[in-house]
Amino acid sequence: MAPDIDHIWSTTSDVATSSIDERKNLIKRALNQKVLVPSILSLMPEWPSEVQPDVDEINKEIDEWLPTVNVAEKKKAKHRARGNYTLLTAVYYPHCKKDKMLTLSKFLYWIFFWDDEIDTGGELTEDEEGTLQCCQETLDCIDDCLGPNPNFTPPPNSRGTVEMFYPILRDLRAGLGPVSTERLRLELHDYVNGVGKQQQVRQGDRLPDPWYHFQIRSDDVGVIPSITQNEYAMEFELPEYVRRHEAMEFIVQECTKLTVLLNDVLSLQKEFRVSQLENIVLLFMNKYNISLNKAIDKVLQLIREHYAICVAAEERLPWSKDDEKLNQNIREYVRGCHRLATGTAYWSYSCERYFKQSQVNDKWEVLLDLSYE
Repeated sequence: MAPDIDHIWSTTSDVATSSIDERKNLIKRALNQKVLVPSILSLMPEWPSEVQPDVDEINKEIDEWLPTVNVAEKKKAKHRARGNYTLLTAVYYPHCKKDKMLTLSKFLYWIFFWDDEIDTGGELTEDEEGTLQCCQETLDCIDDCLGPNPNFTPPPNSRGTVEMFYPILRDLRAGLGPVSTERLRLELHDYVNGVGKQQQVRQGDRLPDPWYHFQIRSDDVGVIPSITQNEYAMEFELPEYVRRHEAMEFIVQECTKLTVLLNDVLSLQKEFRVSQLENIVLLFMNKYNISLNKAIDKVLQLIREHYAICVAAEERLPWSKDDEKLNQNIREYVRGCHRLATGTAYWSYSCERYFKQSQVNDKWEVLLDLSYE
């Protein structure tokens, strides 16, 4: 049943009428529309999808681990039923060893649990002070575990998402070199601070500009730490001069942008149904006064463009003339970047976090439904 749109904002008298109307009008324009979206994977044709074969075995270990995690049972059950983050791990790191798969799967459970506390509908969605405290406790955990003087014991009375993160970071640190460890620490800082910034955007009086939304999401999105974790998964350390080479920076940035774009398309139905309008599709509708179909087409074209830019950048990488092992590691790192985009898409089609499996046809086209359940 559709919520009462007028009632949603009836108590927000401190917000300008134009702001209320902007959101209400956008919802009314999109409400009850259905749109068939072509396979996102078909837009990245040179990047294949592979799956690590131990998903079922790892999920058994996850099911033994989840009861030990101090997170609400309802939340754990929801994520386990709809998310299958072990499958997401398997498409991110299709050639990693089974023991590393478990740690990397736990990391993805953490990131979804933690993000849901602050995201729309979470415990801290409207609590700016609580969000700042949560972020600071998480940053302290990251520094404890990945800083120069490691401490893997959580403080007494830590929130569940912080408590569970200590052993995960401990295990990740054990499999990373010092350069990669520091890189991961800084990337996690960016991610945590970025989530806090996203909350401020959602609480703004007006809907954000789509290009601003795209920029801050691309700068701070949580996939960048998962790129570095490819070094943990495949047991190598990329030299810092290679990681900071302009072409590698470009590839990381472009794959991050691709992941943001495709995620906004594939999560559109889910976000719309909870009135989370900070989605680039809806923001394009709002800014340019275009239809839902045209807004989706605009995002799909951006995916094509960023994919082409990323493929072209690979020619500029600092390939070695005599160190084939280094070249193998560069190739693996770049494939890891690709898999952040293709893996996120593959997983989205293969679980029910964003839409029902019945909405996906045999061509991997999905019929998004912007009605309320």
